[in-house]
Amino acid sequence: MPRLLFVLATLCFVVQAVGAQPAIPLLGSHQFEEFRQESEDFNRQDPFANTYRAGHYNGYLLGVLDALQGRSVCFRECPCELNTMVGQYLASHPSMEDRPVTEWLVPLLEQKYPCIPSGSPHATTPVP
Repeated sequence: MPRLLFVLATLCFVVQAVGAQPAIPLLGSHQFEEFRQESEDFNRQDPFANTYRAGHYNGYLLGVLDALQGRSVCFRECPCELNTMVGQYLASHPSMEDRPVTEWLVPLLEQKYPCIPSGSPHATTPVP
């Protein structure tokens, strides 16, 4: 009987944990900005840069971009400009620091890198 209870409790935990995960993990904008600054420090080869935070920032940003690529975002440029774009956006929109990143990052990427409809004379095939 104790083994059955353990199995049921474990199963309930797994179902709850899996069902609670959003498609794009929620991250606060304030923490995201701190991680972005660490990424800038790392890119400047600052020996005191927190490589974990820098990697988390870059991975999160590129993961969101990859998830949207070819669906609502058609990114055709070097991702090196993303860090500057995000920094400028947060500097000019301080009220967003209290909001989840996905509330402003997804619309920002969609506005900056829209997919051109296939019937348009300027249409290009998104990079796979």
